[in-house]
Amino acid sequence: MASSPIMDSFERGRLLFDGAMGSMLIAQGLETGWPPEEWNVSHPEIVCAIHHDYLNAGAQVIGANTFGGTRDRLDNHALGDRAAEFNASGVRIARDAVARFHSARPDAVDRYVAFSVGPGGGMLPPVGTADEEQFRVAFVEQLQGIPRDDAPDLVLVETMLDIREALIALEASKRVLPDVPVCVSLTYNRHPRGFFTVMGDEASAAATTLAENGADAIAANCSIASGHMVQLGRLLREHTQLPILCQPNAGSPGIRGGKPVYEQDPEEYAADTERLFASGVNAVGGCCGTTPEFIRCAATRIGQEHGQS
Repeated sequence: MASSPIMDSFERGRLLFDGAMGSMLIAQGLETGWPPEEWNVSHPEIVCAIHHDYLNAGAQVIGANTFGGTRDRLDNHALGDRAAEFNASGVRIARDAVARFHSARPDAVDRYVAFSVGPGGGMLPPVGTADEEQFRVAFVEQLQGIPRDDAPDLVLVETMLDIREALIALEASKRVLPDVPVCVSLTYNRHPRGFFTVMGDEASAAATTLAENGADAIAANCSIASGHMVQLGRLLREHTQLPILCQPNAGSPGIRGGKPVYEQDPEEYAADTERLFASGVNAVGGCCGTTPEFIRCAATRIGQEHGQS
């Protein structure tokens, strides 16, 4: 991959991504289980406001609201035929938020848009019955829904449970958007023997495999909180020269009023953000339960600028 502005920022390090989108939308009234991507069309102003809050908090990269935008996942709600519409709208909303931010803050450092690609739905054998071609078709179709004249700065393949599916999404991204860098993120749990996905993929081995298959950056997100993510980030740095992104959860969720509630304090997350950067990680963001306040505290802790508009 040739140099690009976002990869240059990755290489310089201390790059801040945004935090959660799904839990933020739930707080705004999204029904649990309903596809967040549908809100790109039905409630675009709310999605845009969340992006803007993250930008103002100091996030330099925001993820389009496209995580579950494959036809297979949307078919669970009879919305599969609208996948391209939802994905295109997600990119445009994020782009509009960045344009609005820069209009108010022309002196601010560049802000970027990442196209979020989550698991396609289903599991490969021996756990599930999905097949690799099914995933390949799903990811290619999702990526083809991006407007040709408005490509994202980054494809962020995230929350992958299986290195095999992650590699399929990586290959699809390179095929559809050959000029856009790809960061691939698996989600790991901490065990006595180290960090593994639920499918048994060990973190350092996965990092090597992703590098060998052309990933431009590697990442870990979800499942664990920031304290354990510091350990994982240090391990990944020992096994790859690629840029690394870490996006921990805001602790383990409880349930209150039928909705997930995360208990971690933003200041604790911010302190761990500083430790992550000190360990050699290039970029940090947040996953489930994190909010603009988490990103704001992290930006303050590491001396990054906040947006104001």
